[in-house]
Amino acid sequence: MRHLLRSRPIVRLMAALVFPILLIAVVSCSAPAVTSPFVPIPPPTFGPPTPEIDSDGVTHTYWKVTSPPSSQLSDLWVYLTNIDMGFGTIVLAAPDGSYTTRIEGQQGDRIVFNFGSLEGQAMCRPLREGVADTPCQ
Repeated sequence: MRHLLRSRPIVRLMAALVFPILLIAVVSCSAPAVTSPFVPIPPPTFGPPTPEIDSDGVTHTYWKVTSPPSSQLSDLWVYLTNIDMGFGTIVLAAPDGSYTTRIEGQQGDRIVFNFGSLEGQAMCRPLREGVADTPCQ
């Protein structure tokens, strides 16, 4: 067995097989994860809360959500999820990247915005009137 390991053809063959495997392992461990491209997300604005009474007499509070035009968001799906209440809404951004929708919730609820897909660029903002420029805690 020692004689086989010392022979040059066997050593070259082992090197030819082992080196690419090690190279792939090192590169795959140190390469950044493949994710959706970074999308600069303009902060949306929450309008004042509006109470609505449904047909069962239950009051729901809705907040208008608007976003200014952004070419990076052009025609992307925008997923808004109230993670404190466990539901949300989906809206398609306009060709100029703006969008308008509404979401149910109470002041302070955490709203997660995903852009492009549920695995896409995301941000979390607390629900309160005005520009949503403060991250969730």
